Amino acid sequence: MLEKVFDTIQGILYNDLPKNSAGKSVVYDRPIERWFIGQRQIKPSNISVTIYGNSSPLNDVAFGFQEFEHTIIIEVDAGADNIDSSERLIQEASRLMMQTLRRHRKMWVLEICPFCEKFALSPQHYTIAHNSILSSYVTAATNDFSAKWALTHPASITAPSLPASGLATEAVYRLFEDIKNGVVVAGLPDSAKRKFLRMSADFVEPIRILYDVKTKDNDFSDNSDGKQLFKSGKITIQAKEIVRIEDYGPDNVPTTAY
Repeated sequence: MLEKVFDTIQGILYNDLPKNSAGKSVVYDRPIERWFIGQRQIKPSNISVTIYGNSSPLNDVAFGFQEFEHTIIIEVDAGADNIDSSERLIQEASRLMMQTLRRHRKMWVLEICPFCEKFALSPQHYTIAHNSILSSYVTAATNDFSAKWALTHPASITAPSLPASGLATEAVYRLFEDIKNGVVVAGLPDSAKRKFLRMSADFVEPIRILYDVKTKDNDFSDNSDGKQLFKSGKITIQAKEIVRIEDYGPDNVPTTAY
């Protein structure tokens, strides 16, 4: 559930934080050497970032929809040559990450691309890198939107352009539905088809979106005096995610369970 959310946050931080000449994210002149998924007790003395989850309660919000409220914690740890330097370093690292995350009130969350096995931060990856397969779905989505617009608006008001990321998402989900329903898709590699079918079997959504993403708590330093020169900062993020309910029961089960 949260694995790809962790990857997304790591990708955003890596992309937005200052870089050195080697392309590493830096705090002052010190590179972030390690990125960890999941909390651990032993960490290096140089700067590291740990991302882990706390809870994701699920609530009903409307007929056919439920809402997750995820809690994600980003912890940055570092040690320097003296306590003053360690404190300044961890304060600056926490500030940089908080300022970065404040600008991402919504986040796309993508699975690994079934076509090229790359990790992307925006659905536009599909329509840019794999346009030969998705172009017909983009056209169909655009035409459907224009037709629906014409039903509810006078001809003098032209339909607005759809956001490129939203249009790419609609195209991917149309492709996903065709694959699940056994429709032959021109140019679709067998390997990509198998990966999409595996997603379906594992109840995985290829593209998700988090909204109302906000930093709830910002602990720029743990003020610890029992870890020698080692200091930690912690940022807690809360994010919401709407999910559909397509099956309700009780008759969505076979007559024999085994």
